[in-house]
Amino acid sequence: MSYEPRTRLIGKLRLPGLKWGLAWKITLWYILLLLLTVFILSTITYWGNSQDLHREKKQVLETTVSRVLGSLDDSADGQAGDIRDPEALNDNVPKGVTIQLTSLQGKVVQKRGNVQILLPIEQQAGPEVRNLDGKDVYYMARPIMSGGKLIGTLQGAADLEDVELAETVLLRQLLWLGGSALLLASLGGLFLSRKVLTPLAELNREISLLTANDLNRRLPLRGSGDELDLLGQNFNHMLQRLETSFQQQKQFVANASHELRTPLMVIRGHADILQRWGAEDPVIVRDSATAMIEETTMMTKLVENLLTLAREELYLNLVPHNLSELIIESARDLPFLRSFTVKYDLLPDIELKGDVLYLKQLIRIILENAGKYVPTGGLIRICLQNVEDNVRIIIEDNGPGFPPDALKLIFDRFYRVDEARSREIPGHGLGLSIAKRIVYAHGGKIWAENLKPHGARFCVDLPYNRDAKV
Repeated sequence: MSYEPRTRLIGKLRLPGLKWGLAWKITLWYILLLLLTVFILSTITYWGNSQDLHREKKQVLETTVSRVLGSLDDSADGQAGDIRDPEALNDNVPKGVTIQLTSLQGKVVQKRGNVQILLPIEQQAGPEVRNLDGKDVYYMARPIMSGGKLIGTLQGAADLEDVELAETVLLRQLLWLGGSALLLASLGGLFLSRKVLTPLAELNREISLLTANDLNRRLPLRGSGDELDLLGQNFNHMLQRLETSFQQQKQFVANASHELRTPLMVIRGHADILQRWGAEDPVIVRDSATAMIEETTMMTKLVENLLTLAREELYLNLVPHNLSELIIESARDLPFLRSFTVKYDLLPDIELKGDVLYLKQLIRIILENAGKYVPTGGLIRICLQNVEDNVRIIIEDNGPGFPPDALKLIFDRFYRVDEARSREIPGHGLGLSIAKRIVYAHGGKIWAENLKPHGARFCVDLPYNRDAKV
């Protein structure tokens, strides 16, 4: 039979089924701290009082010995005193002190006090603690001089029984006071810790009731302004961010499903046409194949845009380049710009550190957005400006502009200014979201504003040679 598991559990002080809550842990630490404090204070008190009692007892003994020696040395005309004189000890020996006078031959001549045993006959000793016949006493010995002559020796002892009794009483009082303090501290600490932790328990209970479908709930706050209130506020802010994120995610999934459903339905419709009549009419085959290719191309671009937005990080290849040349090259590759008047107001020597491919995509997205709404023959103007530590790209047009309530929404995913014309105007409402992502990855900012009397303007601030935010 092996007892190893039981020993291991006991050695680690792990009791099965016993769970220590935070209130109990706080109370336990409070008790341990108070116990240490009481122990230190009690030790100092006991030691200090014990030293005072022993010092007082030693002083009484030394004073008594000095008085007796002085009375024996009180001689007249140079005559030596007599140690047999009973007046030498009368009224000179207080209670608790024993004085013994011994002749030069070692015979006890006089003795007075409550120590019944014979004191050790010595000429010089102490004061020191000695154990005589099972009793602790302060003992000292001094030679008796009178008239300049040695006439005997004095042995003195002070009984320590009253000191030991006082130490015992003091120790009991300290133990009683310490025990009472620990008991009150245990009860008070448990009560206070539970009272303090009650709001935390309520907070925990409210948190446990939250689910992914119940993110609109908020934790109740007491308004006390303490750390628990601050914790509740921060948790409510986190819930608000999660709720917003979940709503955006749901909206994103719904919009993506909607955008993908239409091309899939078109492809399926043309596939049915091919299945039914494709073998009989080559024109149907050609038209259906062309339509399916167009829808597939649109769907491929949509998926690529979704993947760009879904990436947690945009890995940028930051290299120095001439921003003016990059803008001209980006616009040159867009054939639809031939239908508009494009004016450039560029600074020739703008060196910027950035990802060339992503910056080209940024310029093309904004230009394509302008080309969707500016009427044929309209004006598109591209400018570069130095603004403090940034270079500002400005692309503006003389189109209809944005509705006032749309300026804060146009960078959201799948947002379309005119839902009724969403099928007439190409795109899926993802371009400006990607543009915003590219700008933020370069450590810049982007915004849109309306021009008067009509028109729209996009502004992009990019930092010079600054580390990118990826």
